[in-house]
Amino acid sequence: MLGGVTGLVTTGVPGSTTPPAFAADFPGGDQQYLPSVTLAMIVDDWMKKANSWKCTQEAGDPDAWSRAKQRTTCEPPDGRGDMYVDIEYDAPDKVKVVEATCRLGNYTRACTTLFSTMADAVFIGRPKLRKSVAAWAKKNADSERHTIIGGVRLQANLEPHGLRITPEV
Repeated sequence: MLGGVTGLVTTGVPGSTTPPAFAADFPGGDQQYLPSVTLAMIVDDWMKKANSWKCTQEAGDPDAWSRAKQRTTCEPPDGRGDMYVDIEYDAPDKVKVVEATCRLGNYTRACTTLFSTMADAVFIGRPKLRKSVAAWAKKNADSERHTIIGGVRLQANLEPHGLRITPEV
């Protein structure tokens, strides 16, 4: 017993106490935001100016998976509630999620147009990818498919019928 206690007291833990460095491509804090996307680009330019939608802002839900600090919801001016776009963000230039929901039914022109134009709007700052992103959203609007284009995940859903756009990580 005395030998065991002596061994514990006189020997250190083997190895370094410094944590290893992360690889250069390890996800960092800024990768939780959509690249080249701002709140003004989505809400002011696309939703309000181009489409006359009405938007409301509220605090983010701390229990939501994105943990975003703020949320803006936009709806068409008719106020029926069958289509809306949610934007979740930490700051005006730190957008985490852009998600459209359309309750007009699958295979409707309005839903497909909403999803493809939203995808296009998210990629305004990346013009080389805009056509392919909008085309993917249009083709897959009525599916459960997802893809990653330019480090951005596009996920189509059937129930609720929608398209969610998030960073790849």
